Amino acid sequence: MKYLQLIIALSLASLPATALAQQDDGSAQEGPAQQQAGAARLTKAPELLEAPEADYTQEAVDAGIEGAVQLELTISATGEVTKVEVLSGLGYGLDEAAVAAAKKFVFSPAEVNNQPAAVSLNFAIDFSLPIMPAIFRGRLVELETDAIIDDATVGIEYQGDEYDPAPRAQMSVKEDGSFSFEGVPPGTYRVDLSAPGYPDRAEIVELGSGDEVEVAYRFTKAPVNLRGEVRESGTRTPLAGIEVRVIDANTNEELSTEYSDADAIFSFRDLAPGKYRLIFGADGYETFSEEVEVKEGEVTGGVFYLRAEYYDEFTVKTTARREETEISRKRIELDELRRIPGTGGDAVRVVQNLPGVARPSYVSGSLIVRGASPEDTKVFLQGDSIPLVFHFLGGPAVISSEMLEAVDFYPGNFSTYYGRATGGIVALRTRSPREDRFHGFAEVDLIDATAQFEGPITENLSFALSARRSYIDTVLPVLAPEELTDQVTVSPRYYDYQGWLTWRANKENKLELFLYGSDDTVATIFDDDDGPIGNADVQIEGLSFSQLFHRGQLRWEWKPANEAIENEALVSFGLNRAGFDLAENLYFFADYYQTQVRNDLKINVADNLNLRVGADLQFGNVDYRLEVPRQDADPGRGNGATGAEGGGPGGFAISKNGIITQQSAPLLQPAFYIEANYKPIEALKLTPGVRIDHYGDIARTSVSPRFSTRLKLNDELLLKGGVGLFTQPPLPNESDKELGNPNLDFESAIHYALGAEWRPLEYLEVDTTLFYRSMFDLVDSTNAVVENAQGEVENLLLDNNAKGRAYGLELMVRHRPQNNLFGWVAYTLSRAERFNQKTESYDLFRYDQTHILSLVAGYNLPFQIDISGRFRLVTGSPYTPIAGAVWDADQDRYQPVYGRPLSARKSTFHQLDVRIDKKFVFDSFILGAYIEVLNAYNAVNEEGRSNNFNYRESGPVPGLPIIPTLGVNGRF
Repeated sequence: MKYLQLIIALSLASLPATALAQQDDGSAQEGPAQQQAGAARLTKAPELLEAPEADYTQEAVDAGIEGAVQLELTISATGEVTKVEVLSGLGYGLDEAAVAAAKKFVFSPAEVNNQPAAVSLNFAIDFSLPIMPAIFRGRLVELETDAIIDDATVGIEYQGDEYDPAPRAQMSVKEDGSFSFEGVPPGTYRVDLSAPGYPDRAEIVELGSGDEVEVAYRFTKAPVNLRGEVRESGTRTPLAGIEVRVIDANTNEELSTEYSDADAIFSFRDLAPGKYRLIFGADGYETFSEEVEVKEGEVTGGVFYLRAEYYDEFTVKTTARREETEISRKRIELDELRRIPGTGGDAVRVVQNLPGVARPSYVSGSLIVRGASPEDTKVFLQGDSIPLVFHFLGGPAVISSEMLEAVDFYPGNFSTYYGRATGGIVALRTRSPREDRFHGFAEVDLIDATAQFEGPITENLSFALSARRSYIDTVLPVLAPEELTDQVTVSPRYYDYQGWLTWRANKENKLELFLYGSDDTVATIFDDDDGPIGNADVQIEGLSFSQLFHRGQLRWEWKPANEAIENEALVSFGLNRAGFDLAENLYFFADYYQTQVRNDLKINVADNLNLRVGADLQFGNVDYRLEVPRQDADPGRGNGATGAEGGGPGGFAISKNGIITQQSAPLLQPAFYIEANYKPIEALKLTPGVRIDHYGDIARTSVSPRFSTRLKLNDELLLKGGVGLFTQPPLPNESDKELGNPNLDFESAIHYALGAEWRPLEYLEVDTTLFYRSMFDLVDSTNAVVENAQGEVENLLLDNNAKGRAYGLELMVRHRPQNNLFGWVAYTLSRAERFNQKTESYDLFRYDQTHILSLVAGYNLPFQIDISGRFRLVTGSPYTPIAGAVWDADQDRYQPVYGRPLSARKSTFHQLDVRIDKKFVFDSFILGAYIEVLNAYNAVNEEGRSNNFNYRESGPVPGLPIIPTLGVNGRF
């Protein structure tokens, strides 16, 4: 402890009557001065020159001891203290401290008769307790709950008159509700306490010297008399963190500010009765105010709806970006997908506007990726392989966009998680049903209608139901020209459905049952007065085409809190069916009863290494029902590999002899894969992997090594590359002993890719990739014959002698949604070829398109209006021209003579599509309307060629004209 003051009192005026007198012989004799020889007289008193402070012992301070220690000092003729005696003391070590200090005193010598002399005198050393600053600390809590009050202020002010000016201080309490004032001068203080929602109060506290005073002030909340809930208009989504200000309606004085809590609730306390104005504000929402009246003894409340500046009510937004491992994965946020014109609001169809994807025909939903055939690109729904992704005639996807969480598109070099594909991958991931409250959605347009409902059943159990049904079969007969309906009756229709049941056992485990299906049917009846089409052997009265699947999936996700491991298991079962019926003796139907079992395990081995290990088993049974008349090959046509890829009508002559079969073929296709993500340094990621597939129907096993890498040069620039082997089995009918060749091998492709990603701005991305795809062991038709076990010669029909290649450049410049704008430029420069075994050279592939340009943009206008557009410019696809014709007397018609395969091209395709969306936002629901105009400037695009009866004249078959589409939707 530091002593503030040591007071030393010296009274020389009361010197004792005795002094030390010097005898002539040098001896000293003590006695009364007047009795000494020569009448000794004190002529100069000693003067204190140096006086060290005496130590104030802690023992005395703790005991509060203060006062004076009386001493008798003997001072020599030189001014030194030679002797100290305690006359009266204080104890507690103060006596000893006084003696020790006095022995160090230095005086000027006293003089007797003007000569230096030794003297003795009484001396008092005073000890006064030091004035010590105090410490005042405390905490503010609620009386009822002991909850911390962390938004209060505490002030102290001195109440005495010893200090001028009076000490005062103020501070806000800390997050734990505590406060602390240090170095406070002792005295009486008023403590002023203020906390929102609590009555102000004042307290008195006494702070003694050196005191450490700690208190706890307990508050009783003032009663709540204004409470509300904040929700988003239209969606009814609870909004947390919304600022709410209370303004006195009469004086315009701002009284208090609160924020809605995690449950979207706000409250104010102790408001005087009267009228107030509530002002709500937050980024992304329009400022909203409403007047309320507080009445005595009542709680004023309500639900207050805030309108968003922009609504993306169609989709679920994602804020996290997963770390990339693949070379060319393209992911478009769902807040962009449904606004792109030409897609019909379908999120999955946007894939056809990305780099690497060729433009299909106007009535096709095919995915033609990097020069591969449509059947080489596979579609996965939650990891389950499904037979198709779009409804017939280029319709919408077979899954509701409302329930999609993400659409991942891999044009090549995909993970070992995916297999049985040599082209690309479209991976659809659905979200789980919402569990906060019930939600609904419905949409109606000129083609189909959709409805969806979802919500919680219990705290851990939720559901969702979705269904869509077209009504083209009802509308088309009404809208089609009468001269057409008199001759042909067309009855197309499709529907799809999905149902989810999700159980969250805890934070680590989720179990989900997913039922889904799709059914497409086109029935065409020829109402010809001349009778059926065909001859006496085959009578064609119409066409019936159908394609459907119905599946059930059970999926378990396990994600422990430590994130060291996670696992996903899946079991699915269902029926896939496809077929057509032309006549009583001309039909084909295939039923595939497919079961898939998957387990995907991810292990975080170290901070820079994680492994992915999994099993992927597909098995089932394919049942065929087939009757086809004998096909006499037309020498003017052929196959894609041997040099005469088709392109014109004719193909075969119908006769009575043909194939009739009904059989069943089992399929077993197990696969295992492993993949590692390794970072030797932070900027470099290496992803090696291998997949092993066994194709039981052809008794072949493929081992597919794959490797990719990503090198981050800086925060803006990244390089990437990869190479891998990809295989797929022949189609079930191709390896069938009756319909194809049971000795076929699997098809293979090697993917090479090298690219870069540049992100100069947070919302601007540039992605470019050079690719090369080498395809070999492709299945193709052949004219070769073989000798069977009985020595009979029979057609081989199919073999693996075809091969092809595709190479090119992909570029995507993308503006992520920012400042009300989104869009991208997608450009592909490519060439796709197939090897011609007759000429031993490469010919163009029938899906080759040299230049593919897509421009997509959308902007959010005021008043909840969105406008978007898409422009496409694409090189025409190749086709085989007709060089002439010969008369066929048996068929009583001209038969075409074809020129060099795929040596001509259709004209360049160009088209502009626009879309305008308008939303009408109400408190508890949203209504929307849109108009979409396809081919806005009515471009005439060639989609095919038509010929006259003798093939001497031909002309383009135009594509779709300008087509406006209207639709309305609503949600809550």
